[in-house]
Amino acid sequence: MAAYDIVPYTPALDAQIAALQTNLWSTEPARNAAYLRWKYIENPFLGAELMRIALCDGLAVAMRGLFGARWEVDDASARHLLPYADDFVVAPEYRNRGLASRIMRATIDAGSDRGFPFAVSLSAGPVTYVGSLAAGWRSVGSYQSVWRRRARESLIDRVARRARRVPGVERLATALQRGGARTLFARLDRAGRGAADRIRLGRTARAEEMAALIARLPWDGRIRHVRECEYFAWRFRNPLHEYRFLFWDEDGLQGYLVLQRYLSAIADQGCVNIADWEAVDERVRAGLLRAALQWGDFERVQTWTAGAAESVRAMLREQGFQPVAPANVSERSSGLLVRRLGKELADGRWALGGRNLLNIAD
Repeated sequence: MAAYDIVPYTPALDAQIAALQTNLWSTEPARNAAYLRWKYIENPFLGAELMRIALCDGLAVAMRGLFGARWEVDDASARHLLPYADDFVVAPEYRNRGLASRIMRATIDAGSDRGFPFAVSLSAGPVTYVGSLAAGWRSVGSYQSVWRRRARESLIDRVARRARRVPGVERLATALQRGGARTLFARLDRAGRGAADRIRLGRTARAEEMAALIARLPWDGRIRHVRECEYFAWRFRNPLHEYRFLFWDEDGLQGYLVLQRYLSAIADQGCVNIADWEAVDERVRAGLLRAALQWGDFERVQTWTAGAAESVRAMLREQGFQPVAPANVSERSSGLLVRRLGKELADGRWALGGRNLLNIAD
């Protein structure tokens, strides 16, 4: 039986991690290396000290990370650093050998040793999701994904679908769709150049203005991630994603909507996600959504609706968004997970401030 050493991250492991993560992040090691630096080294809340790597004869064969995420609850002065568990991967030839549970346990122990009361996970895949539940994580609830689907299929998708029926041309079909994904924002960019004065299209975050807008918007005290200038400046530099920003300028910034697409060939490159969306009122919020969809004319757009106000859900329905029933295990096994790291409280509560960490409504 192979012997494994589970060790903390060091920069000397960067190249091996980038190669290992071709099984999860991207097929391009250079892009993986950039993602590693961005997510763990450049993270404004926590460094890379909670990342754990499994070595076999000096070779990195598994990884699990806890990266920095800062949350607020009740009021803006109540800040909590709860690490986010992510990036779990085991090299294919080392799977089903008991290594997964060992490295996940080692990562949790690292967070516990640092004194964090809880960890969260927002993006576990189906295998990780089931393994996490068995290891003491608790499921809080679904994000309630909705999709907007265009009635017509794009020419590229139509050609690719037909090509897949012909033996031996599957790679050509995939290449066609990847080529189409690279131009996913092209129509949006053209329309944005001739846009109305109030809505402006950008490729980078206006971090200071976005943070100032969040600070002046009403908030009901539910648990949310802190969105300050340093967060916005970091958040939208993710090397695995490409972004577009719609800004509503009218006596200053009155709202924004962030669109995101995947750059990794491992991900769904044909889907556009609404990554963030805030405004001073419903007029501005609805106007940003209409502009994004009309200018982009996208085939597929996805967003989450968990915790959204009914007025926001109504806007989405008006633009053709519909709830989608989970089609497979992967879609069913997703949502918010929470893990206790510290000691059990006397009353047994899993709470942050006055809110219940196990209630998706909080």
